[in-house]
Amino acid sequence: MEGEKKRSVDSETSGKERKKVKISEEDKQESSSVDKSLISEETPKNKRTMGSHSNGNTVATLDMCEFCFDVLMAHFFKKFDKPSPTFTNDSYPLFVTWKIGNKMSLRGCIGTFTSLSLHKGIKEYALTSAMNDSRFNPVSKHEISQLSVSVSLLVGFEDGTDYLDWTVGVHGIKIEFLYGRSTKTATFLPDVAKEQGWTKEETVESLLKKAGVRSQMTQALKDSIKLIRYRSEKVEMDFEEYLTRRQNVPELLNGCYVPLTNGQSSSKYSNGYRQ
Repeated sequence: MEGEKKRSVDSETSGKERKKVKISEEDKQESSSVDKSLISEETPKNKRTMGSHSNGNTVATLDMCEFCFDVLMAHFFKKFDKPSPTFTNDSYPLFVTWKIGNKMSLRGCIGTFTSLSLHKGIKEYALTSAMNDSRFNPVSKHEISQLSVSVSLLVGFEDGTDYLDWTVGVHGIKIEFLYGRSTKTATFLPDVAKEQGWTKEETVESLLKKAGVRSQMTQALKDSIKLIRYRSEKVEMDFEEYLTRRQNVPELLNGCYVPLTNGQSSSKYSNGYRQ
C-alpha cells in the first residue's frame, strides 16, 4: 500500500516537473519571437548597411548616417529642413567617411581622436569630410545620389607593445614616430586593412607613406613607432536607403536625381568618380 502511494506521489511530482519544463520552453520561444520582431523593425534590409545595435553596437545607430545626409542636403538646399539629431549626445572620438559609386570609391574621410558630443561632432565632420578632404575636390550636389556614408565611433583605445601588436579586421591603428625633426602621426580605421587585403606589415608601411615618409622604411624606423590600437562601432547607409527615410529629397535635387535601378549608379551626370 505504501509502495503504491509512493509511486503515485512520484508520478505527480514528475508530472509537475515536466509541466514546468514545458512552460519554460514556451517562455523561451515567446522571448525569442519578440527579440526577432524588434530586430526586424530596427534593422533595414540593406546589404551595404553595417552596424546597428543588433550587430553588437551599443551606441552607433543608422540615425547618425541619416543625419549626415541631412547635413549635406541642408548645405546645398536652403529649402531643406534644418537637421535635427535623434540619437544620443554622448561624447566620442569619431570619423565620417563618404564613398561614391557602385565600387564604393573613397570620396572623403576626416575625423578626430578628441571626444566630441555626437550632435556637434557628426554634424561638423559630415560636412568637413565631404567638402574639405584635401585629397579630393569638394562633393557637389550632382554627386549626392551616388553617395554612401559611414560613421565610426572609436572605442577601446590601447597602447601596442610594438608596431605589429594589433589584429587585422578588428583594430584600427594610430601611429606616431619621429621623422627628421618633426613628429608624424597617421591612422587607418579598422576596416581599411581588411578591405585592401593587406598584412600588418603592409598596412604599417602604407600608413608610413600616408604620414609622409618618402625614404626607405628601415626596420629601425618601424621599431621606433608608438602604436595605439582601437576598435570602432560603425554604421553605414547609401542614398537609396536614405530616400526611404526622406521622401521629399528627389524634389529638392531638382534634376540631379535619377532613381537607382538594378544597382546602377543614380547620377545622370558624368564625373571623375564614377566607376
